[in-house]
Amino acid sequence: MAVTEAASRLTVEYRAEQLALRAGSIRNLMLLWKAVDPTRLGDTIDVFSHAAALLTSQGFDQSAALGEQYFTAFRGAENVRGRAPRIGLPAKPSLAKTQGLLRGSALSGIINARRSGASLQIASSNGLVNVIGTMAKLILSGGNNTVLNGVQADRQATGWARVTSSGACAFCRMLSSRGAVYRSERSAGFEPHDHCACTAEPIYGAATPLDQSKEHRNEYQIAQAWARQAGNLSSGTSNNALNNYRRWLAAGKPTPGSDGGASDGGNSGE
Repeated sequence: MAVTEAASRLTVEYRAEQLALRAGSIRNLMLLWKAVDPTRLGDTIDVFSHAAALLTSQGFDQSAALGEQYFTAFRGAENVRGRAPRIGLPAKPSLAKTQGLLRGSALSGIINARRSGASLQIASSNGLVNVIGTMAKLILSGGNNTVLNGVQADRQATGWARVTSSGACAFCRMLSSRGAVYRSERSAGFEPHDHCACTAEPIYGAATPLDQSKEHRNEYQIAQAWARQAGNLSSGTSNNALNNYRRWLAAGKPTPGSDGGASDGGNSGE
């Protein structure tokens, strides 16, 4: 975590800026969504997805610019010696690829809902939720990948840490619980998901876990103990421990040894 209070404040301010950018982009996307007619997808989805791709590409660039400013300012606030490295711009998906991702996300939400018997209104809402999640992930990847590029380019940097929102999902909390990702771990990616609101914080010197990383690690361990004592351990999946964590959060973070809604003992299948 940040050593100085100034750097800690920068992380808070940076997250607020990124989330404000995401919120503004979502508002604009919702205006574009009015062009989509679920009864005439062949005539309307391409018009929407092209405009949405332009919006997403612009948001990616703005997020990357915020990430570069944050990285340089954070480095200075941490009193790191030497000049900050030149950060290479993160790789941005082509406009065609971005359009394809957004189009596919929107269509899957609408079509799957209609196949399950949902009304046109609900199907349209499902499509919008899907495409918002995809766009949000793509936009924030601009800033996150810029910070990660800065860490890789800066010999003074130790690594980076995942910073989550207070209402982060079990997957992001689990990743946060692992603490620092060291600069030498080149294969370790940020692993965002649709609707993800996490950001990356650089680490200099000896890595001290973020307070929230320690909190999430403690939660994770409690969740496993709770599931074990309740006889509710996941089985038959590749991410049993994560499923235990999900159910523990959904049950309201019960104390190990209590039922807390775990008596059904079912496998979430996730």
